[in-house]
Amino acid sequence: MNELGPWLILFLPLLSAALIAFGLHRSKALSAGLSIGVVWVGFFIAAGFLVDAFSAAGGGAHGADGHAVAAGSAWSIHHAIDWISVGAHTLQYSVFVDGLSLIMLMVVLGVGGLIHIYALGYMKGDDGFSRFFAYLSLFMFSMLGIVLSDNFFQIFIHWELVGVSSYLLIGYYYKKPSASAAGNKAFLTNRVGDFGFMLGILMLYFATGTANFTEMGEVIGAEGWADVQKFSMLGTAVTNEHFMWVAGALTLMGVMGKSAQFPLHVWLPDAMEGPTPVSALIHAATMVAAGVFLLARIFFVYLPSDTAMSIVAHLGMFTAFFAATIATTQFDIKRILAFSTLSQLGYMVMAIGLNGTDVAMYHLTTHAFFKALLFLGAGSVIHAVHTNDIREMGGLIKKLPITSWLFLIGTLALCGFPWLSGFWSKDGVLHLTHAPPAYADNMLIHWLPTFTAVLTSYYMFRLVFLTFFGKPRYHGEPHESPPTMWVPMAVLCLLAVIAGPMLFTEDVIATFRSLTRPAGSSPFHHIHADANTVIHALLIFGVGAGAAWVTFSRGWVDPERIKKALGPIHRLFDNRWYIDDLYTWIVNNIQQNFARLCDGFDRIVIISGLVNGSAFTTRALGALSARYQTGSVRTYAMLFVAGVAALLALTL
Repeated sequence: MNELGPWLILFLPLLSAALIAFGLHRSKALSAGLSIGVVWVGFFIAAGFLVDAFSAAGGGAHGADGHAVAAGSAWSIHHAIDWISVGAHTLQYSVFVDGLSLIMLMVVLGVGGLIHIYALGYMKGDDGFSRFFAYLSLFMFSMLGIVLSDNFFQIFIHWELVGVSSYLLIGYYYKKPSASAAGNKAFLTNRVGDFGFMLGILMLYFATGTANFTEMGEVIGAEGWADVQKFSMLGTAVTNEHFMWVAGALTLMGVMGKSAQFPLHVWLPDAMEGPTPVSALIHAATMVAAGVFLLARIFFVYLPSDTAMSIVAHLGMFTAFFAATIATTQFDIKRILAFSTLSQLGYMVMAIGLNGTDVAMYHLTTHAFFKALLFLGAGSVIHAVHTNDIREMGGLIKKLPITSWLFLIGTLALCGFPWLSGFWSKDGVLHLTHAPPAYADNMLIHWLPTFTAVLTSYYMFRLVFLTFFGKPRYHGEPHESPPTMWVPMAVLCLLAVIAGPMLFTEDVIATFRSLTRPAGSSPFHHIHADANTVIHALLIFGVGAGAAWVTFSRGWVDPERIKKALGPIHRLFDNRWYIDDLYTWIVNNIQQNFARLCDGFDRIVIISGLVNGSAFTTRALGALSARYQTGSVRTYAMLFVAGVAALLALTL
C-alpha cells in the first residue's frame, strides 16, 4: 500500500470529478456516493500511514530538558515519475508523504469527508446537486496535490488548480450576481498573490539550481545561504541576506493570497456567498490552511533571515488583530466566522514567524475541527431561519437544541476555554509571544495577540447571545437539521473537545510535533494546565465573554451607546478599515484611468496614427503615382527629360 496508496489518495478524487461530470451526474445518489466514498478511502489509507509514522517514531519521547524529541521527522514515503524534460532540466511529478504532509492529509480528508456528508442534507433538492459534488471532488484533488507535492513547480500547478476550484465553488450560485462577483474577486485577488509567489519560486530555483524542497533545503543549509550563488539583479550583486528576505517576501505573497492575510484578505468574507459546506471546506480546514502548510514546508527559506522571519511574525500578528476588530461589528453570521478564520490564520502565521512551526500546525489541526463545526452550525441555523443576519434570530436554543449546544461548545474551543482543544493550541501560540526571538521582541508581540484573544471571546459570544438566546426575532417556525447535517457536527464537536491531552498523551502530542517540526525549528515546551496557565486563559475568556454578556444578554449596556462613544473607531471597524473602499477607489480611478489612457493611446496613436496613417499615406502615394502611369511614350520621355534636368540643376 505504501507504493500505490499515495497515488490513490491523490487521483481518486480527480477520477470521481471526471466520472460525475461525464456520466454519473444524471444520478444524484451515485454522484454524491462516489464523491464521498473516494474521500473516505483516502482517509483510511492515510490513517494507515499515520500508524506507521507513529510506530517509527516510537510513540513519541521526551528529552531530559522536557523538549519533544524529533524522532518521527525521518519517516517518509516518496515516489516520483519523470514528467517534463527540457535540456538538462527534468520536472518530476511526485507524491511525498512525510510527517508534515501526513498531518495535513488527515485534516483535509477527515474534516473534508465529514463536510461531504453534511452536504448531503444541506444541498438536498438543489438543481445542481451532482455538479456541486463534481466541484468538491475537483477541489479535493487540487488540494491534495498541494499537500503531496515535493517541489515548487508541482505545488504551483495545484496551487492554481485550487484557485480554479474555489472560483467554481464560491460562484456556485452563478445566477446570483453577488455570488459571481465573489468568485471573480477571490480568483483575481489570489492571482495578485500568485504573481509574487511565482517570482519567488523562480528566484529560489535559479539561485539553488533545484525546485525540490529537500534538495533546496540542503543547498541552503543550516548556516544560511553561504553556498548559494550571488543573485544579480539589474547588474548589481545582491547580498545573500537581501536575497533571502526578498525571495521569502515574494513567496509569502502566495501565502497572503491563499490564507487571506492582510492586505490580500478581501476575498474571503465575500466568499461566504457560496454554499455553507463550501465555507466550511475551503475557509476553515483546507484551502485557507494551504498557505500555513506552505510556510511550514518551505521554512528553510525564512529561517536563515531574521528579517524574513520578522516579516512573517508581524504580518500574522497584525492580521489576527485586524480581522478580530472587524468581526466585532458584523451581523452576517458567516462573515463573522470568516473574519474569525482570518484572525486565527494570523495566529498560525505569527507562530511560524516566531519559530514555532509545530505549534502553528497543531493550532491548524484543532482549528479545523472547531471552525468547521462553527461553519456547519451556521449553515444549520441558516437552513432553519433562511437568513444570515443574527439580528433576525434569537432564542434558537429552544428550536435548534442540538445545533445550539454543538455551536456553543465549538465557540468555547475557539475562545481557548481551559481543557478544550483550542486551549492547548491557542495558548501554545500565545506562549510563543511571551518569550519571542530577538528579532520580534517588542511590546506589540507581547500584548497584541493577547488582546486579540479577548476580542475573539467578545465577538463570538456576541454572536452566540444574539443567535441562540434572548427573545425570538425570527420569522416562521425553525426546526432542527436532519441527522446527515448534525451527526458530522457532533463528530467535529467531539474532536474539538478531546483533541488535546484529554485524548492524546503528552508523548503522542510530542510525536505529533516532531512530525510537523522542520529541521532548524526550535522545539517547543508543552503547555501544562498549571494554575497560572488556566487563570490566564480564564481571564482572557472572562473579559471578552463577560463584555458580550452584559451588553447583548443582560442588556446592562446599550450597544448603540458604545457605537456612539467609539465614533470613528467603530466606523473604521464596521467599514473593514476601508480597505475594500480603498481598492475600489484604486480600481475605479487609477486602474480605470490608466486603462482609458492606454485605450486612447491605442486608438489615437497606434490605430489612427500608425496603422490608419500608414495606410492613408500608402494609398495617397499610390494615387499620386497612378496619375503618371498613362501608358504614353511621350509622357514618359518628358518625365525622363525633366528628371535629368533636375539632377543636372542640383549638381551645378
